[in-house]
Amino acid sequence: MQSLFSNLKRKHSLDGGSPDERDSKHTKRENRHSYGSSSSRSIDRLSQNFTPSLDISDRKSKSSSSQKIANLLSALDNVLEEDGLDDVMSMVDDETVSRCLDLRKHLSKHKSKIDATSINTPPTLQPPPKKSHDDFWNLPKTMSPFSLTPWKSSQIPLILPPLPEVLDPTLEASAFVHVACGSGKLSDLSYERLEWVGDAYVYLISTLLISQTFPSKDPGKCSQMRERLVKNVTLAGYSHQYGFDKRAKLPDYLRNSSKEQDRIKVMGDIFESYVAAVVLSDPADGVRRVSEWLKDIWGMTLAKDILHEERSGLRLDSPLWRLRGKAEPVQPIVGTSQTEPLNAKLQLQKLLGAKGVLITYRDAAPEKKDPNNKLPLFTVGVYLTGWGEKDKMLASGRANGKKDAGMKAAEMALANKKLMKMYTDKKKVFEEQMELERAALEKHGGM
Repeated sequence: MQSLFSNLKRKHSLDGGSPDERDSKHTKRENRHSYGSSSSRSIDRLSQNFTPSLDISDRKSKSSSSQKIANLLSALDNVLEEDGLDDVMSMVDDETVSRCLDLRKHLSKHKSKIDATSINTPPTLQPPPKKSHDDFWNLPKTMSPFSLTPWKSSQIPLILPPLPEVLDPTLEASAFVHVACGSGKLSDLSYERLEWVGDAYVYLISTLLISQTFPSKDPGKCSQMRERLVKNVTLAGYSHQYGFDKRAKLPDYLRNSSKEQDRIKVMGDIFESYVAAVVLSDPADGVRRVSEWLKDIWGMTLAKDILHEERSGLRLDSPLWRLRGKAEPVQPIVGTSQTEPLNAKLQLQKLLGAKGVLITYRDAAPEKKDPNNKLPLFTVGVYLTGWGEKDKMLASGRANGKKDAGMKAAEMALANKKLMKMYTDKKKVFEEQMELERAALEKHGGM
């Protein structure tokens, strides 16, 4: 990671400077802070009202250490987030990149503490100004669509990640309280009011993650995948895993409801309210912390899809994630890919297809309702006519769309290696026979 080392070295040089420059700066500071009698009297008056709680040298030492860590985190962000990541990966192995990603993740968990101590406090005897709520509007931006990185199967946790902390105790308590358990006023803090905010973040974060990880899927398929992550059944499951159901304060009519859908809706809403509580309690870093948490738990839910995407061998360069800033002239909007593998249907057709051989797809069972997402569930079979068979079902697949069900049926057929070998052997014999007949005709025609 030579570029990372260079960036750190360059920043260190800028911060430190040469020995002569440091001596010059030191002299200027001594001249600037040499006090006359008038200044001394002013300081004496101030010191009567305020006594510093920290030694200036201690503050400088802590600030310097924190600034170095902040510089390291910034350099890691530059290397791992920008367009030059491919160049970095070409120079180092995957394990090194993975270790850098882990280091950045661990440092990011302490970012708020680093930011709080990395500010170079000037050697003044005046107490720092008290922050008001309005100061939060001037906080630096800490999250953009490019702050999130795509899922990778190697980074998906094996166990449930810890809950991100809600920094404000009132917001945390309100995330589990039904409005009817308070004064009953709609303006009261409750999980219903927080859920409305959290719902927006849940949709935004899931959309960005899916779009980056699955650029080859059409928007309709991406929407189906997002629905799997944000539906109440999924979120309610997370709530139960984290024990939110035990912390919830609900009116009796909800707590004792016999309707399963009511209980699922409440737990799904409470999960989204907790997301909002994390974000609102931490204006500087809440969105980043909750995004990393959601990425981990959603990665566990979509683990099979993420692994399948990686095994497909398709690396699509989508313009959506590389166009930024004011680039001139207008950049190409066509995506590029390193490989373009055939889908399962085309692979099956190429493997078994020939003149007079027919491969068809049609319903193999009545439509049902998916028990997980309550959407229609279709069963489609793939049928072969040819190679000694007539309308033989090779395999079947089930999905929430007929097209996807047919694709799964083709995948299942291809996975049956013994069956595929039997038909490909027949196809080979047929092709050899056809070649012999063609050669005989050519020979007879030449006589």
